[in-house]
Amino acid sequence: MRLAAKVVIEELARRGDLVGVSVGGPTGMGESEGPFCLVKGTRRLLDLSFLGPDSSLFQRLGKSSAPASAKPSSTAVTAPTSDHSALSVQAFTGMLGAMEHAQDLEIGDPRSGEKALIIDGILKLLARFTPQFPLFIMLIGSEGVPPEQKHLFEIGPEEAGAGWLGVRSAGHSVWIPDPAELPGHIKRLDGIPLEFGGDGHTVPFRCAVAVPLWEAPSNGEDPSAPVEAGLLFLVARDSIGRDQLLELAERLSRFVTRRWQHQLEVNHRIHVDGLTGAYNRAFFDVQFPLELERARRSEVPLTLVIADLDKFKRINDTYGHQAGDAVLRMVARRLHEELRRIDLICRIGGEEFALILPDTSPEAAQDVMGRLLDSRFVTKVKYDSESIEIPVTFSFGAVTFPAGGADPLELFRKADEALYLSKELGRNRCHFWNSDGDHLQILPSPSGD
Repeated sequence: MRLAAKVVIEELARRGDLVGVSVGGPTGMGESEGPFCLVKGTRRLLDLSFLGPDSSLFQRLGKSSAPASAKPSSTAVTAPTSDHSALSVQAFTGMLGAMEHAQDLEIGDPRSGEKALIIDGILKLLARFTPQFPLFIMLIGSEGVPPEQKHLFEIGPEEAGAGWLGVRSAGHSVWIPDPAELPGHIKRLDGIPLEFGGDGHTVPFRCAVAVPLWEAPSNGEDPSAPVEAGLLFLVARDSIGRDQLLELAERLSRFVTRRWQHQLEVNHRIHVDGLTGAYNRAFFDVQFPLELERARRSEVPLTLVIADLDKFKRINDTYGHQAGDAVLRMVARRLHEELRRIDLICRIGGEEFALILPDTSPEAAQDVMGRLLDSRFVTKVKYDSESIEIPVTFSFGAVTFPAGGADPLELFRKADEALYLSKELGRNRCHFWNSDGDHLQILPSPSGD
């Protein structure tokens, strides 16, 4: 922590935002220990003695007087009142606490890639920077915000079409001088006056602003074409100018988007297969139980499909591994084209994929698998200076929750058994597991390739 503070102080000194000073102690007592510095443009005094003795740092702060052990010079500055010093230390401590908390934001768990969880973590981080401003984010669209995330919320269609929310144009900020104009969630959460800070005290409402929160672009998306993800609400307890509050809220909104994008990029590197762009096995092992639990809570079906490329070893042996890699990239891309955005495609083995299809009944899953069996999976590769086409087919095994079971390992085993049945009976087909043992088979249509 001391090293982090030193880096921050040195950077502020380099920018000229801190000025080293001599501080006179009581009469006849010489100079107090220090080193001290003033925050440029203010009367705030920082005591940097907690960093330990460091004469080089003291010199970089621009202090031209003698070391702390010398007598005070005629230019010595009287220390501010203890209230000012306390405020400076409190602000500095809060900054370091926020930096420390930023390192604790979840990035390894696949759930940490979900919008609501990312933004909730960032809100908790910002609460350390802005304890005097209650901060809320309203997401646009159905994201399934968990109820325990009280400062992150959604609204229904009725409220979205009422009042200023119904007439605001996308991208526009709003000044809110009356607490009655705040969304119902904020008023129901803490009431007016608002309660914040975690110590039980209440704060009178003065004003608030709502500014756009922009969607963090993920890999492959154009960052120059931002999409509004929701609204960031900043509530002021003290009288503050509209322009100042808007500027602060907009800076906070930009911070949320940048931190959100950074976390998405980190999660992408951790959870995505580098060759195909599909999710990897580690992601599947954690995410499938989560999706299953979500289906259980929502009381909707979920279908798991295990897919294996037919005779893939022959492609590698005949045309080489570069051709095999091209085939794997092609099939991952085609699967993304054929399935919905909410469907999850995971590469769980060399040529084996798992497809998680949320809110998909056995009948709907049969339609999906029929379409995949009729789809053309083909790519062109260079071989012996010629361009050749390599068509491939899949064998599939599928099972649906809840009819097929409720345990993730059990469902995976049943889908895998159905896959091997498809392999044994001739490949290029899908079998759906059922409790009777008479597994439904789906073949490509006669007109399909």
